[in-house]
Amino acid sequence: MKKRLIAGGLLVFSLMLPAPPPAVAGEDLSIGRMRLMIWPEHDDSGVLVVYDGRFVEDAEFPAKTSFFIPKDVVINDMCSLSPTGQHFCQLYAVEKGQVEDTAHLSLPFANFYLSFHTPALDVDSAKRQFDFRLKANHAIRNLEIDIQQPLRSSEFNISPAGGEVIEKKGFNHFKYVLNDIARGDEKLIRINYIKKDREPSVDLKFASMSSPRVWGSPYEAQRKAKTLVYVIFAGGLAAAVSGLAWIVVARRRKKSSS
Repeated sequence: MKKRLIAGGLLVFSLMLPAPPPAVAGEDLSIGRMRLMIWPEHDDSGVLVVYDGRFVEDAEFPAKTSFFIPKDVVINDMCSLSPTGQHFCQLYAVEKGQVEDTAHLSLPFANFYLSFHTPALDVDSAKRQFDFRLKANHAIRNLEIDIQQPLRSSEFNISPAGGEVIEKKGFNHFKYVLNDIARGDEKLIRINYIKKDREPSVDLKFASMSSPRVWGSPYEAQRKAKTLVYVIFAGGLAAAVSGLAWIVVARRRKKSSS
C-alpha cells in the first residue's frame, strides 16, 4: 500500500511541474484503430477503462490532443507509445465539464494509451449496474470494444446486445467492432449483472501478465494519496509562511534595538 501511495503522490506532484514543450495542435487528427476496454470490478470496486490506439497522421507528431473521460475518475496513465513499444507517460490537465471531463495533453508519438478507474460501484447491492458513455474526441475509423464480465457474477447483460463472446483465461469477454465514428459522436453502453460478493476479480499482487498494464494505482489508493499530498503541501506552505513571518519580525526587532 505504501508503494501505491507513493505512486499516487508522484502522479499528483507531476501535475505541478511545468508543461512540456509546445506541440502541434491536433484538432483535425483522426484515429485509425482504437481499443476500448471496460472491465468492471477487475482490480478494485470500480470500473477499469483503457483507451489504446493510434492516430493516422504519424508525421503530425508531436501534437496536442484531448480525450473525453467520465466525471470524477482517477487517471492511472496518460501515455504515448514509441515505435518500439516504450511507454512515455505525459503531463496532462483535466478540464471539468457538466456532463464529462476533458483530459488535455501533448503526445510525442502517434500511439496513445490511457487508463483510469471510475468511482466504486454500489457493491452493497447484489444488483450492479452502470452506464459508460464514450464521446469521440477525434474521428475513429475502427473501434474495438472489449467488455469483461467480472468473476463470480451472473445474469450479465449489455445494451446494445450482440457482441461476440470469447472465453479468455477464465473470463468472458464481449467483443464489439464499430466503424467510421465521427468526431463528437457518443456511444452509450449500459451494463448490469448480479454479484453477491464485494471482492474484485483479481488481486493486483497476483495479477497475471495478461492484465492491462496499469502504471498508476487504483481509485481508492490514488484518492488517499492525493489527499495526503495536499495535506503535506498545505503543511509545508504554512511552515514556510510562519518561517518567513518569524524572519521579518526578527529583523524588525533587530533594527529597533539598534
